[in-house]
Amino acid sequence: MSTIQQSKDQIIWSGTQRALFRVAFIFFLLLTIPLDPQYYERLFSINWFHLHFQDLFSITNYAPALVHISKWGIASYAGWGIALLIALAGSAVWGLLEKTKAVSYEQLYYWLRVILRFRLAIGLIGYGVIKLFPVQIPYPTLSDLHTAYGDFLPWKIYYLSTGAASAGYEQTLGAIEILAGLLLFYRRTTIVGTSIAAAFLINIVLANFAYQLGEHVYSLYLLITAAFLIAYDTPRLYNLLVKEGLAKADQFKLVLKFKYIEQTRYTIKILLLFFVIFYASLTYASYKKSKWPYPDTAGLPNAYGIYNVREFKLNHTELPYSATDSIRWQNVVFEKWNVISIKVNRNIPIDLSGPQVDYQPDSLRSYESQGNGGRIFYSYTVKDSTVRLANTNIAADIATFTISRPDKSTIILQGVDSRKDSLYVVLDKQNKKYLLDKGRRNPVTIY
Repeated sequence: MSTIQQSKDQIIWSGTQRALFRVAFIFFLLLTIPLDPQYYERLFSINWFHLHFQDLFSITNYAPALVHISKWGIASYAGWGIALLIALAGSAVWGLLEKTKAVSYEQLYYWLRVILRFRLAIGLIGYGVIKLFPVQIPYPTLSDLHTAYGDFLPWKIYYLSTGAASAGYEQTLGAIEILAGLLLFYRRTTIVGTSIAAAFLINIVLANFAYQLGEHVYSLYLLITAAFLIAYDTPRLYNLLVKEGLAKADQFKLVLKFKYIEQTRYTIKILLLFFVIFYASLTYASYKKSKWPYPDTAGLPNAYGIYNVREFKLNHTELPYSATDSIRWQNVVFEKWNVISIKVNRNIPIDLSGPQVDYQPDSLRSYESQGNGGRIFYSYTVKDSTVRLANTNIAADIATFTISRPDKSTIILQGVDSRKDSLYVVLDKQNKKYLLDKGRRNPVTIY
């Protein structure tokens, strides 16, 4: 239970202000309190004895969804429209009930701000940690470097550009988000935290729309939450910074009648800080020990690199090199893990799924193929001298080869593809240098 202390200049709420607040109060609670059954299904499905950082991230990343719309664009905000209609109806009913029972709007306003600033803090820290330890946006793969720019989906271009940035760019973005989130844990630094958050989130919202990152609803929710929190201090900041006048101190003071309520507040803060530290520790451990979102299974020893296809035989008939041939391989990339990608001049099914921070076992990780329409990706297993290739996007596309390596720069594959055609392929490793590795300030020789 709590009471309010105010100065003699008590704020009087007009009828319009009360009506608008009632709408905002219901609207924000509907979008903030998890009402989606899927959220709780995910929460209770977590194996708390074998936690992954992705499990804790899913707790912080609750996206309000009163209705599930898979379409891109304004339709994806249908849940907000429903929430607004409920808020308008609820405000009208609340207004009628208010005539029989007095309501402290200042107290409700205070508690709403408390809920929203903690929700915003957790959301910012959730994303900040996976940028500080860069697992959300990893460094581009070798296959990415050999894919034409126009063969990427927009979100993949954004991720590749951010992941390739140097000077700790991604880590700095994460540190800013974490700083803003930590400042929101304390009421006296709320305005600083929300100002940093709002400035940061404007760019995030624009990037989501421009590059179709898939978090346009969630990022805009965080932005309007930050804007709502800033609005409380805006009049005083305007008087102080723009009009260069005196700014009155906050005239609202919450006094708790029972000591256990005050203790509960501190306990919640301590638990939240413990959650942040634990979440950051799990993320750091994954960053150091795992290649996620790439597979952890090691690839063929000393095979990493780009290979030219020197010889290609289909059913014992040699196919000469041709950039327009829809069957002959043009080049092959062996990644550091058990994935290869092949450049072929034909339309291939594209993995249209967007980026997700979700744990998958090694065999289901397919980040490198997501949003890439320029290469065919295969995961592979090696047993003795036999290599089995499995297409990450087409379950029926499986090929089996015997592999030989006459020297350290040559790989020979001989076997059958998914159509039971026999293939004989000779690969020559290319000693290619990359500008990303050389940097901009030193003399560069590409070949």
